[in-house]
Amino acid sequence: VHPIYTKANNTYFNSCYKKMEALRKEREAREQLLNKHISTCKRKVGILDREVENINRGFEELKNKKAKIAAEHGDQNVNEDDIIVINVGGKMITASRGTLTYQKGTMLEALFSGRWD
Repeated sequence: VHPIYTKANNTYFNSCYKKMEALRKEREAREQLLNKHISTCKRKVGILDREVENINRGFEELKNKKAKIAAEHGDQNVNEDDIIVINVGGKMITASRGTLTYQKGTMLEALFSGRWD
């Protein structure tokens, strides 16, 4: 084999080897960055999982408080189709709960919303 071919092959192989080394280092750097991102995501998922647990615990506490209040003061489950008979100055008036509570923020809505039933 002629020495010029050997030198050319060595130069070519060295060039290929250097490119492969550069690609390997780039891949390792990308893998390290990916692992860092995965670790960060797992940590944040853990934080979110704990927050969900806290929210669910708070929700359960509120449900228990609602049930306790309902037991002490009557159930709050009312229907807009409930028919309510009202004595207005000695005259009996019949209306649906939905009609009486239609306008939010009014005295009628407060009186007939079911909070006081």
